Amino acid sequence: MKKKSRHLFLVLWFVLICQIGSAQYGLEFASHNMEADKRTSLQIGTKESISFQHKLSVSFDLSFLPLQQDYFGYIFRLITDDGVNIDLIYDRRLDQDKHFKLVVGEDFTPVSFNITTLQLYYNWTPMRLELDMDKKELYFQVGTARYSYRLNKQFAPQFKLVFGANMMKNFQTMDVPPMRLKDIRIADNGKLKYYWPLDESSGTKSLDEQKKSTAEIGNPIWIKRQRSEWKTQSSFTLEGQASVAFDKNEETLFFVGNKRLMISKIGGSDLRSQEYADGKLLLVNGSQSLFDPIKKNVLNISIDQKIVAAYDSTSRTWNKQFDFPAVGTNYWLFNKYFNSSDTSIYMIGGYGHFKYKAGVLRYHLPTQSWDSIPFTGDEIFPHYLAGMGQGKDGVYLAGGYGSSTGDQMLNPRISNDFLKLDFKNRKSLKVYEFSSAFADMVWANSLVVEDSSGLFYGLIFPNNKFKTHLQLVAGSLKGTQYQFLGSSIPFDFHDIRSFADLYYAPKSKSFVAVTLFYDDKTDLTKATIYTLLAPPLQSEQGIMPLAKPALLKYSLYALAVMGLSLLIWWYRKRGKQKKQAISVMETDKIGEPHLHAAPLKETEQDKSAQLVDLPQTKKVAEGFETRHGAGIYLFGGDLQIVDLAGKEITKKFSPLLKEMLLIFILYTVRWERGISSEKLNELFWSDKSQSSARNNRSVNIAKLNSLLEQLGDFRVTKKSGYWCIEPMDTVYIDYLRFSRMVSNKKHFTETEIRELLDIIDKGGFLFEVDYEWLDNFKSEMSILVLTTLGNFIENLNVQDNAELIIEICNKIFYFDEINEEAMVHKCRSLLQLGYHSLALQCYENFCQIYARLYGEAYPKSFKDCLD
Repeated sequence: MKKKSRHLFLVLWFVLICQIGSAQYGLEFASHNMEADKRTSLQIGTKESISFQHKLSVSFDLSFLPLQQDYFGYIFRLITDDGVNIDLIYDRRLDQDKHFKLVVGEDFTPVSFNITTLQLYYNWTPMRLELDMDKKELYFQVGTARYSYRLNKQFAPQFKLVFGANMMKNFQTMDVPPMRLKDIRIADNGKLKYYWPLDESSGTKSLDEQKKSTAEIGNPIWIKRQRSEWKTQSSFTLEGQASVAFDKNEETLFFVGNKRLMISKIGGSDLRSQEYADGKLLLVNGSQSLFDPIKKNVLNISIDQKIVAAYDSTSRTWNKQFDFPAVGTNYWLFNKYFNSSDTSIYMIGGYGHFKYKAGVLRYHLPTQSWDSIPFTGDEIFPHYLAGMGQGKDGVYLAGGYGSSTGDQMLNPRISNDFLKLDFKNRKSLKVYEFSSAFADMVWANSLVVEDSSGLFYGLIFPNNKFKTHLQLVAGSLKGTQYQFLGSSIPFDFHDIRSFADLYYAPKSKSFVAVTLFYDDKTDLTKATIYTLLAPPLQSEQGIMPLAKPALLKYSLYALAVMGLSLLIWWYRKRGKQKKQAISVMETDKIGEPHLHAAPLKETEQDKSAQLVDLPQTKKVAEGFETRHGAGIYLFGGDLQIVDLAGKEITKKFSPLLKEMLLIFILYTVRWERGISSEKLNELFWSDKSQSSARNNRSVNIAKLNSLLEQLGDFRVTKKSGYWCIEPMDTVYIDYLRFSRMVSNKKHFTETEIRELLDIIDKGGFLFEVDYEWLDNFKSEMSILVLTTLGNFIENLNVQDNAELIIEICNKIFYFDEINEEAMVHKCRSLLQLGYHSLALQCYENFCQIYARLYGEAYPKSFKDCLD
């Protein structure tokens, strides 16, 4: 994947960052859990001291690792060249009411404080040390609290700064708190002199962004690396064919063996063992464990015996025992989830005795009753080895291995279905099918669903190998792409003896993978816990198409919905602002001439690939362009509708009818089938009864079709159970044309790219329209435009195509005001044409917008950008 600008990266990953909330970079310090010579240190100015004049400021962001045994140690030691030390330490003694202490020389200063547990362990806290040598004052700021201390003497204006372990003569200490550090800044008289983000992923050096000084790091643990490589938290064995449950709120794993319960907290290295007080739990084949978040206890489930046993951690006993011995099972590796709304466990699928299951079972905890739940809608494939996860709008089921008949002897295969299960209405909907890239892949037992980002996460692996690997994958709940994330996890797959699961720990901001392997010869299960810090980095396998329909493959660089939150903010910020003619060539103020793009040098193959010429354009009175005949335009702010005579008739449509028309167009083009009646009712008439909603739907569709007659043979109709637009090709729709042009296409001729530029010339995609359901479409279109134009511009030679590059960059800025690559390409093109002042003005405008959005100066100079 090509490197994108900083802003595009934020667009792609903004939702992950917001929802998962972890730092993306920084340095973790090996602490008391390691030998003294293997603890982490960060040293600044050890070769050449850092100098300052009057006012020194040293700032950084700090957090602690949770669940560690010892937190005592030196966070930093600032040592002046005349031998005065200023230290920030953490004192873990229980008799001390404040544990952070600032030391000057050999004296504790009055500067001492605490940080709340949630903030200290699971968030970053900004800290800043200030020295005003003129006033002989020391200030220390932590968060919003500010402390001061009167210095009793002057210090030398040169110093060294050490975080963590310190080997400096006379100041040596190996007491290091288990901490994380990022964004070290040193300023002199208010001017930033040095900045170390600590955003490396390897190495023992960090060069500050001013390229003046190098920080030396001993035994580094880079956070970026923890986002790309799974870390083994612990590995152990326990008796019997064990199973696992996860308490998300307390971030605790429970491993159920037949003699004991093993307990592990995410982020901690300790394992607790609780031996059962009443003897063995007779674990039976196919049993699984689950955590009850209401009663806060561990459950063990046997579908065959219709028994759910609950564990009492106080008495260390199980309230029920299973019948034993049990021969085989019908429900190996079934999927399950706990529904808090009706206090029930729902179970789907499973395998046993040469049969795959597709039925849905429910166990109601208060009544301890079992029943089978009939589902309507798309068929649930009889399977096992599927992934299942709960979202706020339903439960999602991915893949699985089985057969259409349920009989193992009749054409067993891997399912590519991605289903949404509505347990309230007992309906199943096939959202899409995975691509052939998943042809040999099955899933770990659970999916992690992020509703706000529109993503799900799962672990996939091939089921035809013993020595294999698990791979984390992120996919869209609506089906545009998937992305491989992080490194792979070793996994021994021996069918019913192996088990893998995936969880997410929200406070630790970590994905958690668990593997279990049962050795029937020793009657022992080997359990291994892996963690991956979020948001995870992309693996080398990158991004691939997820779904089969052609329109679901067109974006090659990002999970489009991941930019949702940032783009919502961006659209709202722009509000009603109209598109300005920002072509830098049209600058009457400075008297520069208007330029016209020179043709590209085309190969014969390019010429033959050009599209058939479309009808000529004409101007409409309201100021936008359209083809001869009827048209619907979604680019340029608001929806615009033009009848057969070329007259705009948008005002004839009520707000409701406009919104409905948008829905029918977008769902028909995007999903190639339209929208269901149930979804329409949910969007518009959720507060009405079914008959009333049906009435409203019928009346308004009739009104809409009456108005659409002015566009010709173009109407809303129901086809295969979905409301859609038919026929689509009788009316020019810019969104449809754009989508078809870029679908599955990597290379464009000049004719094609100029048509795309003409489509988006009116401005952003529906940026003046604000419906909650529309945000996904907006984000997808914005990233699609940026990706398409960005790919094209990368292959243009600036010497021959400077003017076309400028035109393309201007269009990119409609969708991304601070697209760094577009700014660089535009500046280079302006310089190529001899417009040096305009190139500088373009850079300065970019810097102003960047500073306004991010609250900090753009870090690269004009010269650095061009280099």
